[in-house]
Amino acid sequence: MIQIFKPHFSNKNINEIKRGLTSAFKSGWIGLGPKVKEFEEKWAEFVGSKYAVATNSCTSALDIAVRLVNLPNPVKVPAFTFISTALAPLNAGYNIEFVDIDENTLNCPYADIITHYGGNVSGEGVIHDMAHCGGSQHKGELSCWSFHAVKNLSCGDGGMITMNSKKLYEKAKALSWCGIDKSTWARSGKKYNWDYSIKEVGLKAHMNDITAIIGLVQLKDLVKNNKYRAKIAQLYNKYLPLEVKRPPESESWHLYTIRHPKRNKIIKALAKNGIATSVHYKPLYHYPIFESKKLSITEKVYRKILTLPIHLYLKEKDIKRICELTKEAIK
Repeated sequence: MIQIFKPHFSNKNINEIKRGLTSAFKSGWIGLGPKVKEFEEKWAEFVGSKYAVATNSCTSALDIAVRLVNLPNPVKVPAFTFISTALAPLNAGYNIEFVDIDENTLNCPYADIITHYGGNVSGEGVIHDMAHCGGSQHKGELSCWSFHAVKNLSCGDGGMITMNSKKLYEKAKALSWCGIDKSTWARSGKKYNWDYSIKEVGLKAHMNDITAIIGLVQLKDLVKNNKYRAKIAQLYNKYLPLEVKRPPESESWHLYTIRHPKRNKIIKALAKNGIATSVHYKPLYHYPIFESKKLSITEKVYRKILTLPIHLYLKEKDIKRICELTKEAIK
């Protein structure tokens, strides 16, 4: 079976994680502690932002981000995205309006919360859903990142918000920890300060040191690993039949999505040969939770789009086989 996604941990990674976890367990800091702070600082430096707040998921990062700024109501969001992008403003009390995507980039340039689809960083929004973009740089305000199990940097789960405003950083930090203005780690020292203040309703959404230890190890290899993902994309571009539409360029190549009218036939042919695929995404207005009109470009893309396997365990022979089976399926 060839999986569509598969987290990658080398033996070196595993040994580093073991050492880090052993040290954390012995120190007694496994919750919101020093490793979370270190991961925040290194991630902010990596993506080119001044500040970062680590969370337990990108969904939580989005939930916090929509509470940091005043958004228009209704909030414009793409329907061509994962459910979290739309749930965040709904959970914060906003209404939402689905807006159509650009057929070439698959991004939604007119959205208030923009999903940078597949790692293609383009378009301006108030909040940037960077879940597909692990390894990209983004210096803009309020970017939300994912470290879910299948993402380019995998912690099992986890997320991050990056920003350049100290005021937004301090507010996001408090919101991630029930509105508390100082974390336990920040209050620790020679004289432990038990007191803190709570000025607004927050979430229990912060990261822990166990997750951060995994993230710090994964971060060391992220650039190298993304170069290999780009190589896989180049092989697909080389071996796929000409009539199959390739995806737009990407900085991270989290997804490799093709488009073809015989999408469903390709899915069946690959599945028959033990190759997993997926569709990213079924438009959100297709789900019963939403009532909305269909969007022309989103609908057109959805009927043809297919995500092929892309992960670090794939070899050139695997790509050739996938492409040959695709070619046979569309004859």
